[in-house]
Amino acid sequence: MSRVCSARMKPHWVVLVAMAAAVSVGGCTSAVSGDPVAAPVSAGSTTSPGAFPSQDVDVREKSVTAADFPPGYDATVVPSGDLAAVLADTAGFPVGSMVTPSTCAPTPLPATSDEAMALVATGAAANAGILSAITVLTDSPLSELEAQLEACPTYTTTGGGATATVTTTVLPPSPAQSQESLAFRRVTASGAMTQTMTGLVAQNDGVRVYVTVMAPGSGPVPDGAALDALYTTAVARSRG
Repeated sequence: MSRVCSARMKPHWVVLVAMAAAVSVGGCTSAVSGDPVAAPVSAGSTTSPGAFPSQDVDVREKSVTAADFPPGYDATVVPSGDLAAVLADTAGFPVGSMVTPSTCAPTPLPATSDEAMALVATGAAANAGILSAITVLTDSPLSELEAQLEACPTYTTTGGGATATVTTTVLPPSPAQSQESLAFRRVTASGAMTQTMTGLVAQNDGVRVYVTVMAPGSGPVPDGAALDALYTTAVARSRG
């Protein structure tokens, strides 16, 4: 196994760092064997019968608002120009990074303002994490994402001269009135620095919602109650 080191790492959640003082990771990690491939930039989707939502769907009407965030979280809408970066980071593959092995490269999601909306907030409490809610119109079933996460429990991303090890665990889904649901925990590590994202995902008629919380370290969710509350609201809103 090769070893890749760097004095600094291109920050994960680079957009959220600027908006919500997110934690970056840096240092050295061990690389996983396999051929690297560049993480794809999100693009528009092709129609799949029965999967893609009606073109009349307004993603903003299917999304939560800043007022829906739990008390103590002052949410901000992510600008349209930053949606691609936020979606890529949520998927665990920062834009412009190389993914090893190549079979772990993600399925691109639409990232235009007509097909995606994201809000992010940092909690006021000392132990609060960065809470986000993303709504995206997609023609990919959620089962496809779950299969990919299970097939790629560990991979590496390399970008800006630095490498990080990403480990994802599929968790029992949180109860929700949804056609499909999924939960995961993703630990991103580089050297001595680690950050953990816990995500709850649901999909109804081609409308997918991600509600995530991200915090430094590899411990438990810093504010599980806020995560669950926002997820419940986001799922209900996605069903319209």
